[in-house]
Amino acid sequence: MKKTLLYFSLAALTFLNFSCDTDGGDADEVIPEMALTMHRAFMYHDNHETKNATYTSANLQSAFLTENERLTIYVGGDKDDISFEIAEADLPSGYVGNYVLKSLPNPDNGKAKTSYSYATSPTSGSVFFSQANAMNGSVEITNYNEKHQLISGTFELTMENVPDPTATSPTNPRSCDVTITGTFANAKLKATL
Repeated sequence: MKKTLLYFSLAALTFLNFSCDTDGGDADEVIPEMALTMHRAFMYHDNHETKNATYTSANLQSAFLTENERLTIYVGGDKDDISFEIAEADLPSGYVGNYVLKSLPNPDNGKAKTSYSYATSPTSGSVFFSQANAMNGSVEITNYNEKHQLISGTFELTMENVPDPTATSPTNPRSCDVTITGTFANAKLKATL
């Protein structure tokens, strides 16, 4: 009986020791690095010229915030900035979903309040808001890592027949179509900046 208890105790200690070692492995766990992309295209109606810009993680700033009862996604490059706000009430508990952009003529039909800006200089530029412009597209969150509070997904915005965002004079700007697409992978959700 004593031998049986001894073997049982040794087996239990070995199991506990093994369990502690595997739990300690979390300290060495590598959190995936965030990766971002954004591509912008202006296609002009008068001559079908296209102006493109492509950004990657190295030349993008970003913020992924969960505050004031909303999720805010901001991605900005050298001249192009885009942001999306989705009300907490429209977000499922796991964030994963497809959120259509708010747009004229019925902004309340969409889920993602959107703004896009193009800087023509450090102090001026063009800004387009979903409450004042017709926009198509969506923000799609494809993955949510609850343990590390990371989200991944894509976004797309298109606007047709808008004044040239690069115009520095308000008189007779050219018309163009604007397309902005992007991806975010392993973006860390933060409660505040």
